[in-house]
Amino acid sequence: MMLDKLREGAQGTVAKVILGLIILSFALAGVGSYLNGPARTAPAIVNGTEISQQALENAYRNERARMESQMGEAFSQLAANPDYMKQFRRSVLDRLIDQALVDTKAHELGLRVSDEQIKQAIVAMPEFAKEGKFDNDLYLQLIRRANMTPEMFRDSLRQDMVRQQLVGALLGTEFALKSEAEQLDKLYNQTRDLRLVRLAADKYLGEVKVSDEEVAQFYKSNSNRFMSDEKVKVDYLLLDAASLSKEIKVTEQEAKDYYDQHQDLFQRAERRHVAHILIPLGKDEKAAEQKAAGLLTELKGGADFAALAKANSSDTFSAKQGGELDWFEKGVMDPAFEQAAFALNKAGDLSNLVKSPFGFHIIKLLGVQAAQTKPFDDVMSDTITRLQADKSKEQFFNLQQKMADTSFENPDSLDMTADALGLKVQSVDYFSQADAPAPLNDGKALNAAFSEQLREENTNSDVIELADGKALVLHVTGHQPKAAKPLAEVKDLVVAAITHDKASEIARGKAQGLLEQIKAGEEISAKLTALGLKSETHKGVARFAQDLDQNLLADAFRLPHPTDGKPSVDLVTEANGDRVIVALDQVNVPAEASQMLTMLQGQLGQGKAQASYKSLVDGLRKSAKIEYFTDVESAVE
Repeated sequence: MMLDKLREGAQGTVAKVILGLIILSFALAGVGSYLNGPARTAPAIVNGTEISQQALENAYRNERARMESQMGEAFSQLAANPDYMKQFRRSVLDRLIDQALVDTKAHELGLRVSDEQIKQAIVAMPEFAKEGKFDNDLYLQLIRRANMTPEMFRDSLRQDMVRQQLVGALLGTEFALKSEAEQLDKLYNQTRDLRLVRLAADKYLGEVKVSDEEVAQFYKSNSNRFMSDEKVKVDYLLLDAASLSKEIKVTEQEAKDYYDQHQDLFQRAERRHVAHILIPLGKDEKAAEQKAAGLLTELKGGADFAALAKANSSDTFSAKQGGELDWFEKGVMDPAFEQAAFALNKAGDLSNLVKSPFGFHIIKLLGVQAAQTKPFDDVMSDTITRLQADKSKEQFFNLQQKMADTSFENPDSLDMTADALGLKVQSVDYFSQADAPAPLNDGKALNAAFSEQLREENTNSDVIELADGKALVLHVTGHQPKAAKPLAEVKDLVVAAITHDKASEIARGKAQGLLEQIKAGEEISAKLTALGLKSETHKGVARFAQDLDQNLLADAFRLPHPTDGKPSVDLVTEANGDRVIVALDQVNVPAEASQMLTMLQGQLGQGKAQASYKSLVDGLRKSAKIEYFTDVESAVE
């Protein structure tokens, strides 16, 4: 009934007019789209070539992961600052632009990488190896997980290798002179003789009074020193490969089938049983060789091998057994010894003289065990464990992919994902980055939990891979920003801070008076005694000493050399607020270069290489047209 009325209405005049207006609006929108062109999504364009949004996101994620791995918790704190992360993303984009410029230059220079070189590079990558050998299935699996086809991966690798040809040629030609390194070495290892007069701020705390007005003003001006930590509360789902492995059952028949299909995994390599006589090289290698040759002649004449070994071999342990060694397979012994032992054919055969780093060997073959397949009963337990691990890993990756897909398709909460995976949503009340509970105390999880983007979009995080075969996805359910704590709560801290600052200022005033007297050449011993102070003498202070305040050290090594027997002096404020008069009496320059010389020469060369690379990129940038289309800024270079 209702459908009939709708059909009748659709035929009316009013409906036709409305339909016409709709069609007209689409037509105009279509014309507008042709005139205006498609919306631009590339964050930057270099000489007409786009840097894609996907390329930026991939590079951003990789660089962020690298920084998290290197800096750990420190990077998590930096990542909580939106301004820092915006600059971080911009630096990644600039690096992509630099790479694009270098790629273009390499192409102009005609640099190329062959298909065979690409193939060799891929086969040599340890990421694609299983049990020491390239595994094509693993290769395809990993690049698919990276959302790449083999062609895309090869093209990306080719581009990287061509770029490295240019960069490697540039960086490999820079070097530093030994004299430059020697000069820097002397500066690094220079020491200084100092006298210090320390006026501790704590000494003057009793002379300070603090008013309520000062407290209120200090709190207002320094409220950022009394902030509560930013906190969030989250829901999360956790996948644990270890718990999956416990639930996986592998039957004896499955293990037997695997054993039958993978015989190459259960091969026992050919083994050799030999005896040897070792004559050490000693100081006279020729004499050692002659002695070994004489023994070999005796053996060929029918002498008893065991007797000669006991009497002559320097391998005393085996000599007691007539030179006999344990059974061994390839890859265990010295290469020359091994090659000679495996070249012998039947028991009783003797080798010629074999030279190794240990001396000259004569080898006698005692027995051969041919390569054979280990019996199933011997490897059944290990095979079941291997299958459990493989099935657990496969199930974990499948569930991880399902978690990623479902949480992306249902971004508002984790309930649908939990139902799909048969997991329970875990809820955690408010926590800061400093007291996050496991498993959320991982750096990558903290970055997601405190992500401004996740909060603003009210969406699930990406799947976060943790250590020990764990992965999680989280959803931020509450946020408490940083806020100044109430004055009543922190008043004691405010009073202590003001008191310390005032005491430090009193110390500065007294120190300044003493400093002026020293500069005027006056004797201040009596004044120091009156003030309850004393002079500290520090001989041979190194630039990187750990037992002195770093502010003081930096100032001490900036002071000019003493002249005319007069010390160079200055007043320094240490990190704790103490005021210290520093007098530089002598600069000690080492007469000989240190063990750092070679390292410094290498570092100087690297520094020059980096400067050359920067010079190349700066030159390429000046002659390029670079357009930015990001939220950071819009500019044309």
